[in-house]
Amino acid sequence: MKKNIIRTGILVAASSVALASCTKNFEAYNTNPDAAQEIDSKSYITTMEMDAVIPCSDVGANEFQRACSLMGDAFAGYMSPSQQFNAGSYTCTYALNDTDYNNVPFSVAFTKVMPAWLNLKYAFENGQIEEDVFAVAEVLKVMCLQRTTDIYGPIPVSGFGTDSNPYEAQDVVYENLFNDLNEAITVLGEYSQMEYDSYPLAKVDAVYSGDYRKWYKLANSQKLRMAMRIRYVEPDLAQKYAEEAVAAGVMETKDDGATLKTTGSIAVQNPLEVVWSMYDDTRMGATMDAYMNGFEDPRLPKYFSVANIDGGGYHGVRSGLVDMEVEGDPTVDLSCPNVSASSEVVWFRASEVAFLRAEGALLNWNMGGDNSAETFYKKGIELSFEENGLSAGEAQTYAASDGVPAQFTDVFGNRGGNYAAPSDVGIAWASDGNELERIITQKWIAMFPNGQEAWSEFRRTGFPKVIPIPDGNNKSNGTIDTDIQVRRMTFPRSEYSNNKAAVDAAAALIGADNGGVRLWWDVENKQ
Repeated sequence: MKKNIIRTGILVAASSVALASCTKNFEAYNTNPDAAQEIDSKSYITTMEMDAVIPCSDVGANEFQRACSLMGDAFAGYMSPSQQFNAGSYTCTYALNDTDYNNVPFSVAFTKVMPAWLNLKYAFENGQIEEDVFAVAEVLKVMCLQRTTDIYGPIPVSGFGTDSNPYEAQDVVYENLFNDLNEAITVLGEYSQMEYDSYPLAKVDAVYSGDYRKWYKLANSQKLRMAMRIRYVEPDLAQKYAEEAVAAGVMETKDDGATLKTTGSIAVQNPLEVVWSMYDDTRMGATMDAYMNGFEDPRLPKYFSVANIDGGGYHGVRSGLVDMEVEGDPTVDLSCPNVSASSEVVWFRASEVAFLRAEGALLNWNMGGDNSAETFYKKGIELSFEENGLSAGEAQTYAASDGVPAQFTDVFGNRGGNYAAPSDVGIAWASDGNELERIITQKWIAMFPNGQEAWSEFRRTGFPKVIPIPDGNNKSNGTIDTDIQVRRMTFPRSEYSNNKAAVDAAAALIGADNGGVRLWWDVENKQ
């Protein structure tokens, strides 16, 4: 790969956005390879944002459905398919190798986000953008690649844009991401102190309209999130990074939260609306049904619609059912996500940060304030209520309540869907040995609908206790334990076709390429 794809004047081929795929033969992402146009290199920030955290650039939401709805959203218990896919053989029945869904998160990262980052990197090296712009690109890259490695494990990163880009073990990937993020934080810390008449990225940034103060808080919050992710395998390093992030300044208010939204000339359509409404393909999950109904959670009508059945109420479906119809299954009458086409796409909310700090305080890490896990826990609930248009008073009443999760009942009869209450954890804070489960359960509710992050937290901590798929519907050929549930996505089938030696080496790094293999940070014996 050549480093001269951007020249003085920024005259580039439109296809340069995908010039450097992760391997030489990986499926190309192209527009017109013969068309050349003047491109403001800062616009690649928009390109990165559209897919870095949640895939939003694909017209029709097919990428979002395969990378989110049928992966993290279902694996985390947030939502579940409302009709059958591939004759009942799909990710939610753990038939991970029977579909091309496992290609999509990899493809989005390495044929969309990373090529845009590479163009920004070359623009920075050639003096066409300043370090502040590239620092934002680095934060976006880190968020994208953390998501990607948390799906697959080893991924090819360090050699991106060159002819040699082998897969790297996840601990190496995380080490490099921390290094890149720390450098970006240093830069953004300086620029966040400056006064601007107009932010350089104001027209191309659909998250913060170029406000470096908020990007700085997001970068530190991302560092805190990543630090907590590795705390069982690298406890000392995790504490160091977490305390550094909090001391530097993390998100603390609703307005600090990161969401992708229509801004100026940048149009953003929430892809979840397409999947639940146009496709009729997803509804409330059984786990969400059990927890939110059991807790009598005031956020329930903010998250979901009333079911279109006699008696109404909020009702979900258990993931992994195989006897649903391909079209017109009655499950489509259950509760839909309360998301419209214009709803902001959730990346990272301040409530999540408060719960991260609650967990840190539980470990006696210095998380600022009064360093009380209980205080941060209650603050997380209060912020989540505020983020969903509810009052502080309602949050306080909820935080003191004694509700517990309910059993799940399939309202259309027992198709193998009924399940006992998944947990007896309460809401009100108590020093009873269940503090971590309480923190993670409330964080899980607050993070909705970011299913990928929720799935990662479930794998890391074991919480919340997610209702498994019916045991008889597990199509993993014994590679995934139904009760332990899926731990990772298998490597893309396209990589086996086009880059077999590299992906075979990647599989050797983790022992085998199946959905039952635990990632580096997903240790079985939690401390």
